[in-house]
Amino acid sequence: MKHIYIILIALFLGLQGFAQQNRRSPSLAAGLQISEPKGQFAQNFSGTPVGFAGTFTGPINRSFFEMGVGFAWNSMGAQDEDVDVVVGQDVNGNDIYDEGTMRIRSNNYRYQAVARFKPFKGPFQIYGDLFGGVERFTTSTDIEINSSGYTEVIDDRTVHYDFGITWGWAAGVRVRVARSLFVEGRFEKLEGGTATYVDQDSIEINYENNTLNYTTSESRTDKFTYQIGIALEF
Repeated sequence: MKHIYIILIALFLGLQGFAQQNRRSPSLAAGLQISEPKGQFAQNFSGTPVGFAGTFTGPINRSFFEMGVGFAWNSMGAQDEDVDVVVGQDVNGNDIYDEGTMRIRSNNYRYQAVARFKPFKGPFQIYGDLFGGVERFTTSTDIEINSSGYTEVIDDRTVHYDFGITWGWAAGVRVRVARSLFVEGRFEKLEGGTATYVDQDSIEINYENNTLNYTTSESRTDKFTYQIGIALEF
């Protein structure tokens, strides 16, 4: 029994010494991201959301663990359509029209708390994350008019939005390219709760009043994400 205690104490002191030599700094990472819908989400949404994402984490004392926050934005669809816009009336009370562009944007935003295990510091690093948070699905429109040499954006509307929960895990690799700069690759497996979002194939413009007609889909929102970017240590 005494030998076991000695081994445990030696192991504890060794880990403490390794942790002191492996002191880490807060880090900020950002990169381009591609999402791959899975399960029900893939059955109801045929596109490939793309965008960017970032995380900020800081070490917990001298342990191998870090805590932080994450954010992601993925575009789920975008289209521009020419429309006629009423810009005033003439002296006889008739509407005056100008040409404009209706911009239709569907987006997915994610806000997450992150718990990270990162055992090593050096030119080559690996880490694993657990995270959870909320995500938001929105579809919005606005109209851009080019008039008299300047651009004006009018009639900005959010036509649909919904919230859901999201959680999952991630694995990442970092390779140092400068003193505090790393290239990072990251994979995420996200489990998503049930949410509603606009069916991109159903979108039609009502040109009489420049509004949208559309239908929505409702499903879980599971997905894989693949990310490449950079990370800075402070």
